[in-house]
Amino acid sequence: MNTNEKQAFFDMIMKTSEVYDKNIKPERVSVYWDALKHRDLADIKTAINRHIQDADRGRFFPLPADVAAQLPKELDPWLSANEAWAACPKSESDSAALCHEISSALCVAQDLMDMGDMIAARMAFIEHYNRLVESAKSIGEKPEWFPSYGFNKENRYLADRQVVEYKNLALPNDQKLALPEPKPEYTQGLEHTSSPIKASDFLGKIKNDLGMDK
Repeated sequence: MNTNEKQAFFDMIMKTSEVYDKNIKPERVSVYWDALKHRDLADIKTAINRHIQDADRGRFFPLPADVAAQLPKELDPWLSANEAWAACPKSESDSAALCHEISSALCVAQDLMDMGDMIAARMAFIEHYNRLVESAKSIGEKPEWFPSYGFNKENRYLADRQVVEYKNLALPNDQKLALPEPKPEYTQGLEHTSSPIKASDFLGKIKNDLGMDK
């Protein structure tokens, strides 16, 4: 849900409380919002209706966990740490689909990669990536994917394709995005209308922000 749907969500909970003859304070409704705001409003409405009709649980006013139990299973939009390590660019010629969690973890591992210690780099990447993903999940955030283009122009189409594939991880089958078709600019020049970020430039910016380049 987004903030524009907050009032509709509050009204839904209050109407449900009337069914159970409950006097619900706004502070309590805020707890429901915090627990369920990362889900779709229509799905929550359906889940509450299912709870009310449940012969067992439906006898009691639903807790956030009761509503969540009736929601469709969430699709996991996150790559595992091993999948993220395998997918991220290992050199300036590589193109890949990145999210900020992968980029940040890659920045932590970059010095070890430059020294040729790929085993230690992988371990550092996985530890940092897992910590960032767990933090993002705890507040209901999802990965924001973007292409990172390397010097090898022929691989850039694969990066755009991966971006769409990774976005589709969070979408049901009837909402999945169509995969992009190859474009002439992938082999004709460096200019791209989307102004993509090179992996080396992105890592340099993060290092500068973190004070790691001093």
